[in-house]
Amino acid sequence: MKNRAWMSANRDGLLERARLAGKELRLFLIDLDHFKSVNDTFGHHIGDLLLKAVAETLQSVERPGEVAAVRLGGDEFAVMAIGDANSADLGDRLREQLNRFADLDGHQVRIGASIGMASFPDHGSDISTLLRNADSALYVAKAEGRSGFVTYSPAILSQIDAQLGEEAAIKRALNGDEYFLVWQPQFELATGRMIGAEALVRWRDRVSGTVRLPDSFIPTAERSDLILEIDKTVLSKACAQAAHWMSISADDFVCAVNASGKSLQEDAFFLHLVEVLRRTGLPPSRLQLEITEGVFIHSRNALDTLSKIRNLGVSLALDDFGSGYSSFGYLADLDLNRLKIDRSFLNDLESSGKKQDVVRGIIALANSLGLVVMAEGVETEGQLAFLIAERCHGAQGFFMSEPIDVKVLTNQLIARRGSLKAKARSRLNLSA
Repeated sequence: MKNRAWMSANRDGLLERARLAGKELRLFLIDLDHFKSVNDTFGHHIGDLLLKAVAETLQSVERPGEVAAVRLGGDEFAVMAIGDANSADLGDRLREQLNRFADLDGHQVRIGASIGMASFPDHGSDISTLLRNADSALYVAKAEGRSGFVTYSPAILSQIDAQLGEEAAIKRALNGDEYFLVWQPQFELATGRMIGAEALVRWRDRVSGTVRLPDSFIPTAERSDLILEIDKTVLSKACAQAAHWMSISADDFVCAVNASGKSLQEDAFFLHLVEVLRRTGLPPSRLQLEITEGVFIHSRNALDTLSKIRNLGVSLALDDFGSGYSSFGYLADLDLNRLKIDRSFLNDLESSGKKQDVVRGIIALANSLGLVVMAEGVETEGQLAFLIAERCHGAQGFFMSEPIDVKVLTNQLIARRGSLKAKARSRLNLSA
């Protein structure tokens, strides 16, 4: 395939040819998504086959003197195309062809690529400017969730500035200890007991003076890898609080903490978990990590880390089940403890027979695998009644309790502990 040296020698000639013909020159920069994860999961042999598949796809669009495909290095590619308005769909065709599954030596591997494009004369009159602007568009394509195609515009620069400003604010918040936890109680439906609570992160932004919800900053944190530090911070705070609650909570009261797929790829997260459990004295059985189905597409390292975490005695819950990349094979292979039914299945549950059938199926699947099933997002009495009738093990949601701060939950645990002790004394008196 044409390489960077070829591009350096020929790019100005292509631009001049477009200029003389009065046509556009489109410069596409292409970067593969999660290529490192493919190498980690399947090995470098499959990674090489993936690069060859991408090269073949790009070479298929080449036309001598008009369209050239180049490998810049690693998993980075470029396409330069002279054309008119009729060829404007090339970017969309590239995105479609590069975001698919390929059979590579018996493995079904998703290729996945992000594309940024800048064109002459609209976005620059020289190749250096086009490269810089196409790279800015590629940055935005990756920031928007990957597998996208973005055309450069001046507004992109302000979008990048906003992204970098948000990343800087997240770093400042980490250094300034601006993150805190609220707790979503979890209940056993057969008894009504509070059997645990999920730790939910909040950001008390000292600059704006507002409390920010996760949806407003977690996506940026995940794109920039700052999620690694946020996950460690949340885990430390949650385990410390769970250890404080041990004296006033039942022995089976479990604190649930979310862990991102990126964190589970890092050995540092597992080492941090071991150290936090040692420092706080929290028994591993009192902690549950909630993972999303997306962890399955990150890397083999993540699955190995989950196995080591499970061997510590920490339980695992598969969050948002049914909303993403779930595979029954993973359910059989992983030593999970709990499935959490995604809240989307509870919307219109009372009036949707299909959603009722789906929820029944998930409960039956969990029972067949010996897993506890927990429904999240319960907001109505009808939803709760259905779950109880279908013998769902547990539930959480605004109908039972909104997320509450640590003081409120502490008081509730003390009150429930006292209530249980009173019932126990009553039983003893009756038996006497």
